[in-house]
Amino acid sequence: MDPRAADVLGRPIIGQLGFHGLDGYPHVLPVWFEHRDGDVLIATPLGTYKGRALSRDGRAALSVSTVERPYWIVSAVGDASIEALPESDRIEFVGAIAVRYLGSERGREYLEAWLKGGHPGDGELIRLRPKKVHFYVS
Repeated sequence: MDPRAADVLGRPIIGQLGFHGLDGYPHVLPVWFEHRDGDVLIATPLGTYKGRALSRDGRAALSVSTVERPYWIVSAVGDASIEALPESDRIEFVGAIAVRYLGSERGREYLEAWLKGGHPGDGELIRLRPKKVHFYVS
């Protein structure tokens, strides 16, 4: 992988997850993600549309770009799998990703509100294993 692509995937930039929907049409959703050991990891509650769709057809893509020129753009395509994410692991993952995207203080505040809002429980982890990763400068 181009080291610039790895750099962009390591930044707290909202990704655009593309997949085939249950209705057969392409869908694209913004997601918080983590790039770890070559995989893209996304937490989701149990039974979400994206989780159900990816369970049926795991072909997926993730696109990420910087917001300043020159734009650094990464596009990854590959196969996604859905894994069980027990509550304790889900809380840990959501806490870590909130800190990644919001910073330490705001990330902790987000997690507290998320916990108080009744969101905990078991979830699912979307694991996208890229087959191709493209890096562009525009």
